[in-house]
Amino acid sequence: MRIVLWLALLVGGNLLLVSGLFLTRLQWRADVEPFGRGSPLLQIMIHPERFARPDRLREIRLLNLFGALLLIGAVGVLASDLLSVTLRR
Repeated sequence: MRIVLWLALLVGGNLLLVSGLFLTRLQWRADVEPFGRGSPLLQIMIHPERFARPDRLREIRLLNLFGALLLIGAVGVLASDLLSVTLRR
């Protein structure tokens, strides 16, 4: 059951972060250098206001926040599993 929870949190978090990045790319500001291979992905996710137009900024921030929370939840499930295995020995 823990594996299913971990996998669901991991996949869900990644999907939300990718969809936030995709939405940011759709709302790209004209005064910013175009999105490319050298674009700072972490900066785009943390500070979307620097890259996206303000009309969809709230949705982008929520997608990034919930994606990060789901990934943190996946790390928590993994850490609790590792801790329970370590304490059994």
